[in-house]
Amino acid sequence: MKRAKSSLVFVFCAAALAQTAAPSAAVEQLYAEAIDAKRAGDLGTAIEKYQAILKLDPKLAAAYNNLGLLYFQQNDYPRAIQSFEAGLRADPKMTTALTPLGTAYFQLGQFAKSRDALDRAVRLNPSDEFAQLYRARSLFALGQREAASEALQKLLQKSPRNVEALYALGQMYMKLAQGTLKRLEVQAPDSYLNNLVSGQLLESMENYDGALAQYTKALEKEPSFRGAHYNIGNIYWLEGKWDLAISEMKQELKADSYHCLALWKIGNSLLNQKQEPEEAIGTVKQALEICPDLTQAHLDFGRLLAMKNDYPAAIQQYRRAAQLDPEESSVHFHLANAFRRLGRTQEADAETRIVQQMTEKARAGRDSKP
Repeated sequence: MKRAKSSLVFVFCAAALAQTAAPSAAVEQLYAEAIDAKRAGDLGTAIEKYQAILKLDPKLAAAYNNLGLLYFQQNDYPRAIQSFEAGLRADPKMTTALTPLGTAYFQLGQFAKSRDALDRAVRLNPSDEFAQLYRARSLFALGQREAASEALQKLLQKSPRNVEALYALGQMYMKLAQGTLKRLEVQAPDSYLNNLVSGQLLESMENYDGALAQYTKALEKEPSFRGAHYNIGNIYWLEGKWDLAISEMKQELKADSYHCLALWKIGNSLLNQKQEPEEAIGTVKQALEICPDLTQAHLDFGRLLAMKNDYPAAIQQYRRAAQLDPEESSVHFHLANAFRRLGRTQEADAETRIVQQMTEKARAGRDSKP
């Protein structure tokens, strides 16, 4: 099993060690030497000093904890576990050992023990994000997939920028998808559904060439299933191959005339080509009749109306798009332009400020990522 080294920096129990009842001068000296060695990056010497401390005082829980952390930093998880467990036996209230203990068990593939330790860690310290993360990973490894996903979703609600949690959740979903695909391959090896699921997985990974090949195979095996041409057309749309996208979307509409996304993407493709504005308006309007809350269709409808200099009608569409998706900055850009065209300078300036604020917020979010 491939193990990734933890990025967490666990805190050494300096205070707990210093507060030991009547520590001997020898213990104090060894502790000072251990700290100096650790600061110098000499973990071997630091380990020797803590071992010497424990010979003098075998019940010194904080020394076990610090020794365990040193072993953990060396990826010596068996010895780390021995030290943490010994420290907890000496002092069951030393709960700071629970998170590194559970993580060490996880790294050794002992997922049940990892979950048990991290259950306690999270219960005693609900704000410990690292404990929550590895608890979720342990649950997933034990086959408790719903509980694992729920734990990560809860963590991300409180800490949406926790990139390790996002990565772990993505990995879980990928493994679930791969497992489902394998089962499907066993149950129906020649089914078009195999190609369909493979295409969707590749599309989610932005492997558009691979996805297109799988969608094409699915269509060849089952030409009549709904969504076949849309899937292919969507790949062309994502790649900016507008004519091919339009052709496939029109094929899809022959099978499903109520496919609002196909209708919108025909209009969007025509808009991007700056061709057939009346046809583009017609398809976008049809899309909105079927799916009135399709944000991007309202935005494109507004852009098409603006091309005809009908700015008041365009503004109505932009405002609806802004209501549906307040975080879509391009809507405010187009609103600012429409207001300016009508000479409504104050409203244009207000929309421009919104765009600037959204841009600054997005930049700050990118800069804060590790």
